[in-house]
Amino acid sequence: MLGRLYETVPSFLRPVEFRIVRTVAELKTANHLVYQEYLKRNYCKANAVGLKLSLYQALPTTATFIATHRRDGIIGTISMVEDSPLGLPMDEAYKNEVDMLRRQNLRVAEVTMLALNSQLFGERVFTLFHAKKLLLTLRLFKVMFDYLRACTKVDELVACFNPKHQVLYDFLQLKPLGGLKTYTSANSNPSIARHLNIRETERQAKAHAAYRLFYGAKPSPKPFEGKCALTPEDLRALFVVTAPVLTAASPTELNYLASCYPTYRFNQILQPHDPSPSPHLS
Repeated sequence: MLGRLYETVPSFLRPVEFRIVRTVAELKTANHLVYQEYLKRNYCKANAVGLKLSLYQALPTTATFIATHRRDGIIGTISMVEDSPLGLPMDEAYKNEVDMLRRQNLRVAEVTMLALNSQLFGERVFTLFHAKKLLLTLRLFKVMFDYLRACTKVDELVACFNPKHQVLYDFLQLKPLGGLKTYTSANSNPSIARHLNIRETERQAKAHAAYRLFYGAKPSPKPFEGKCALTPEDLRALFVVTAPVLTAASPTELNYLASCYPTYRFNQILQPHDPSPSPHLS
């Protein structure tokens, strides 16, 4: 039934484009939406900048996807963080479980920062068990899956989430990875963890309606060529001036991040005000 629902194009989705974030302005708007929706649900603490920023968002391998409405702008977002020496956000609570996948030499990525504009559905609709919200979420997952298959070598997708959203991950048939825990990064709310093997589910696509929504001919990487690339100015503005993400990072974390941007001068990026930008920062 959900498969047929997904294949229909309700009028509220016709003006919506699902794609990767292309600009820093879009990235900030998507992040602000996450902050607003997480704050409503007590998933994060209030801050002065209205953004939920982390070191993982500074990585060039992290990708953010949006549902953008012709009239209302960005109404939904989801992000994907590829595993790296910095680990994954959910390592805070589920490192032992994710390490089991790593020990199998599986390349892991975490789906995170899922948020929809609740004002479009009524302020009292906080779960994903709502037809329009579910369709919007599935479309976001679809563009993320296309990116995973077209542009990465990820084997395993992992997620941790509040148990009240379990219906979505049940429908997507993510398998249990870790039980109920307190997740500090979600403001000490409860969470559970799931995982999905990309290759295995691709082989099973014909037998499972949920998988058929996401698998078909291998997608082209072309739609993702405009992926937002952070400049030195962007990194400093977002992760130093707006929020002290880089200044709070450890030397090991900074060294790895610097290795991801070999042409950037990180000692200058870490300065909140750079009086004489070098050619490397132009």
